[in-house]
Amino acid sequence: MRIVNINLENTGLELRGLCEKLAEKASGGLVIIVEPREEILKALTEAAASRVSEEEALAKLAGELNSLAKGIPEDLRKSVEAEIVESLNKIIEYLHAEKKAGGATPRGLPVMLNLLGNTVARVFSSHLNAIGVDTKWVTAGQAGFMLIEDYEPPWSHHVSLVKPDRLKNVSKEVLVVSGRSCVDHEGSEAFLKKGMGSVVAILAASELRVDEVYVPKANGGIYTADPWITDKARTIPSLSYSEALELSRLGEWVMSPQAVELAEELGVRIIVSSIQEPFKECTTIGFEKAVEKQIVKAVAMIPDMSILTVEGAAMAGTPGVASAILGEVAKRGVSISMISQDASEIGITLLVKDRDLDMALKGLREGFSRQRLIKRIRIQRGVAVISAVGEGMRGTKGVAARIFSAVAEAGVNVLAIAQGSSETSISFVVLMEDAEKAVKAVHEKVILSV
Repeated sequence: MRIVNINLENTGLELRGLCEKLAEKASGGLVIIVEPREEILKALTEAAASRVSEEEALAKLAGELNSLAKGIPEDLRKSVEAEIVESLNKIIEYLHAEKKAGGATPRGLPVMLNLLGNTVARVFSSHLNAIGVDTKWVTAGQAGFMLIEDYEPPWSHHVSLVKPDRLKNVSKEVLVVSGRSCVDHEGSEAFLKKGMGSVVAILAASELRVDEVYVPKANGGIYTADPWITDKARTIPSLSYSEALELSRLGEWVMSPQAVELAEELGVRIIVSSIQEPFKECTTIGFEKAVEKQIVKAVAMIPDMSILTVEGAAMAGTPGVASAILGEVAKRGVSISMISQDASEIGITLLVKDRDLDMALKGLREGFSRQRLIKRIRIQRGVAVISAVGEGMRGTKGVAARIFSAVAEAGVNVLAIAQGSSETSISFVVLMEDAEKAVKAVHEKVILSV
C-alpha cells in the first residue's frame, strides 16, 4: 500500500503523465489524497461573497476543470465533461440561493466548495480509469474523517479520523480521496481549510500502517534556495522534522506545518518526489536522516511584508503591554510573522503582511486611543523576511556571524533580527529591493561554502 498526497499547487494541472506513473504501482494498493488549487477555491469564495461576478468565477472554474480533464480519451471525455457541467450548474444554483439569503452562509459555502473539490477528485479518478486502473473516489468524510470544532477560532480547525473502519473498507485497491471535502460532528458538509488535506494523508498512512507519504512536485524535492532566485540551488537529500517544520512556516510549501508536526508525532516519513518519478525519493523528511554535517540547509524568503514599530516611554515596566498590543492586532484577524522587543521595553516591532498593515494600524489606534502608553507608531512597507534554516545551527558558534557577514558583504542593510526558540532558524528583515541579493549571499557564502 502506498499513500500519495497530490496538491495541485505542487503538481500543476497536467495530470495524464502523473497518473500513468502512479498506475505503475497501483497493483500493490494506492490511496491518493487530492487537493485543488487555492486560486480556484478563492474564485468561488469571492463569487459567494459578491466580490467578483458569477460569470468571472464560473469561467475560471470551467477553465480549471477542463484543463484537468485534458488527456482523457474521447470515449470517456464526454462523460467527464457532462459531470463538470453538472457540478457547475449545481454551484450556480447554490450561488443564486445564497444571494437570495443575503450572502454566503456558514453552511452554504462548504457545500459549494465540496462540489468543486469532489469534481477535481472525480476528474483525477477518471484519468486512472482511462489507463485501465479500476479506481473509485470518496470524500474525506466518507472515508471516516471529521472536522473538529469548525466554529471555534482558526487555530482549533482540525481534522480527525473518527471512523477508521470506513477508511480500511474503502482502501482495498486504488482509492482517490477528495482530501478537503469533509463533515462536521453533526454530519453536515464541511470544507477543510488549507493544509488539512495533507493532514488527512498523514492520518491515513498511520491508520493503514504505511511508513511514508509521497508528495510529488513539479520540480521535485526541496531546494537549498528558490531556483527562480539562484540557479545554484540544489536538492536537499534529507531534512529533519524540525527543519521541515521551520520551512513550512515560511510560506507556500509542500505540506502544512500541522501535517509535518503530525508526521513527527506518528512517525510517518514524508517523501518529496517529482511528478516525473512520483515514487523516487528526492527529499526525505524524517528521523533517521536528520543528522548531517550541513549546518545551514536552506534559505527562504517571505516577500511583501511590512514593519510596524510601537514606541512609548510609558511602556517600560508596564505589565501586559505586549499582550495588549498583540491582542488588538489579533482582534482584526492579522497574523504576526515576527516580533522583536527592545531591551529597554520602550519599543516593540511587529512584522505583518503588506495587505494586513492598514488593519493592524487601525486596531492599535482604536485600541490605544484613550491611553497614553503609546507615543508613536512607525511603519515601513515593502520589506522581506529572509530565514536561514538548519538543525546543525543549534549550539554551533559563529553561524549568525557568518550569515550577517555574507549579507553585509553583499551591501544589504538588515532592519530587524529574530531567532527561533528551537535554534534551527535565524530570520532577518531587509528591503524588498535587497531580498534576492540577501538570499544569494547566504546561499553562496554560507550553504555552498561548506
